[in-house]
Amino acid sequence: MGNGEPQSPQRYPRTISTSGPQSNPTPVQSVQEACLLRHFIEEISPWFDHCDDRRHFQLVVPRRAQHCLIIRNALFAVSARHLARLPQYATPDGIVYHGQLLPDLQKYSAVEYTLRCIPDLVMFPEMSDPVDQENIMVATVILRQYEEMEEDMDNDTVDMSAQDRVNFLAVTQRIIDSMISCRLEQSLATAAYWIAIRQEVYYALARERAPKMRFGPDDWSKASVANTLIMLASEVTKWCWGERLMLRHQKLKDKYHTELAPILERRADRLRGEIFPTIWYGSDDQVTAVQHLELAGMILTAQNPHLETSTRTAHRKAEAQVRTIVLKICGIALNHARCHPALVNAVIAITLYGEYFTEPEERDALVSIINQTRGLHSWPMQKRYARLQHQWQLVDSCAP
Repeated sequence: MGNGEPQSPQRYPRTISTSGPQSNPTPVQSVQEACLLRHFIEEISPWFDHCDDRRHFQLVVPRRAQHCLIIRNALFAVSARHLARLPQYATPDGIVYHGQLLPDLQKYSAVEYTLRCIPDLVMFPEMSDPVDQENIMVATVILRQYEEMEEDMDNDTVDMSAQDRVNFLAVTQRIIDSMISCRLEQSLATAAYWIAIRQEVYYALARERAPKMRFGPDDWSKASVANTLIMLASEVTKWCWGERLMLRHQKLKDKYHTELAPILERRADRLRGEIFPTIWYGSDDQVTAVQHLELAGMILTAQNPHLETSTRTAHRKAEAQVRTIVLKICGIALNHARCHPALVNAVIAITLYGEYFTEPEERDALVSIINQTRGLHSWPMQKRYARLQHQWQLVDSCAP
């Protein structure tokens, strides 16, 4: 890797070890890898650490990557994918990052780093050493972040072959399932566990399917406020795209509360052209906690089983409540730009219930959230935007 470009691997060769820390750390091998490491630390680790006051993925994971090649390659994969898409670094000669020209960093670089991880991922069921297991878990949640970036890219994007992609997704899902069903107590493994839970909730909401997670008493009793509300969002998602039992709806609705209070809250002034409220919280984990609470409340309101036999007035009231919640989630995101996932949570809310908005000004504001998320974080939004536009066309075509 000395020339900065990852070499094309053979078919899933096992060339790396996930053994525990060695006596002699291995430094990065090129300017490209140094840039990818810095980009991960500065720009990507906040995606993982926003509910972690110990900042494991900013402080611990880069050190672990010195000894563990699967973590290193996973880190390089997600960093390469993100960095290669940011237009501010693109030049005619290639990507320039903090004054360093990276001519070998291409779209396919992230795929090649990812393929290097697969041989060790498939060995996970055979591993018994807790450090080895922890390393695989960390690499897996990093690679799942890569998948979030990939999930709705255009077909002309350079990517894995269909077979490689299916195999990769199946392997990582098995590891995630194992993480959730059999927790390790090491500090870094615990951080990875809660990240896996958040990722599962994200995938469930984005794909409108019921998550398979089951939480035990220890999860609820030991979880932070943010993780407790993320679990609530998971349970609501499971209800919505599962059995939808009326009694379960009421029990979940009873949990819809929090003692987290904003440090500033001001309603939008429509006379001044404001669409979103101004809402400030004191920390990123509070932002995440409240957004997941509101996502849960939004779904419970929109999918209330009592609406099936209610009047049109009740439906309109519920739709107004849902619109208010969507605008609140967006307002929280816009006022906490440094909390990276906040805008993605806002996009989830928009794509789930954006069809409830009929005013052109509100629709334009929602589209601006999608565009801002795509621009700031190089997050693919093509399918979500197209779906929302289709929903609005259907609503407008049915309007009297």
